[in-house]
Amino acid sequence: MNSTPDTRPITDATTHPLINAIAQSAIDMATQSAKPKARKTTISGFSVHTRMSSVADAPVVYLLGNVADNSSVQVPESVSLVTVGVDLWEQNFSPWCAPRVFAKGPNFGDGAQKTLDTLIDQIIPWTESELTEPPKYRVLVGYSLAGLFSLWAGVSQSSTSKQAACGCHPGAPAAPQLSATAASQPDDTPIIATFQRIGAVSGSFWFPGLLNYVDQQLSARAVGLTHSYLSLGDREARTPNPQIMHVRENAELLANKLENAGITSTFELNRGNHFQNVEGRMQKALDWLLK
Repeated sequence: MNSTPDTRPITDATTHPLINAIAQSAIDMATQSAKPKARKTTISGFSVHTRMSSVADAPVVYLLGNVADNSSVQVPESVSLVTVGVDLWEQNFSPWCAPRVFAKGPNFGDGAQKTLDTLIDQIIPWTESELTEPPKYRVLVGYSLAGLFSLWAGVSQSSTSKQAACGCHPGAPAAPQLSATAASQPDDTPIIATFQRIGAVSGSFWFPGLLNYVDQQLSARAVGLTHSYLSLGDREARTPNPQIMHVRENAELLANKLENAGITSTFELNRGNHFQNVEGRMQKALDWLLK
């Protein structure tokens, strides 16, 4: 029996239409799965928007304040971004009661501990519920009073530093005071911090009692921070307000205190006043904290 050789041209499998379609479908599915997943909700009155990276153990950035809701700041797709919109800044970001600094402004409350508890106990568990691995590290970043909160939270992460609300009654202390025993006997117990890196962008470093509180926290215990970024505009201290005029001096002192405590820290001076280039300054903070 004679057989006739098949002289038809051999089709390269990689160019076959069906093979190509299957391959492209696989590529599309992989690309789709690699794209950050977005969700949003409201938790205890805070609006939470997430864009979670598909990269295992990706760092998570928590961006605070109303600026966060429509922020145009960018992070790599290998980093998860969570924006937390917060109202009533003078109450929710203030760590302890303090009088107003502007004639028409409100007094400062003591809601920071409640805000931190909400972040740790409710927002983070919801945000990270779909992660397959814990994040490599978490970053907390805020502007102005939200920056004050980020710094305060960064040095207040041990359970022993939790504060009860003072109720803002007349004569309430300007800042919580550690006992003489606690201040003189450092606690060497390792702290697994919720936030390892913090950014205080154009932060309210003038806040009464802040310098002493940070001193107390850093001398009394390891706070678990690894990185801190502080910044200001170069015109922010140019004010007749007797409290705010010391903001730059305080910021530089705070950056030095953090660095001396073994926390990689920087202080950056930007051009302009408190309200200029807000998102550009936030972007610079994130670029430094994520490098």
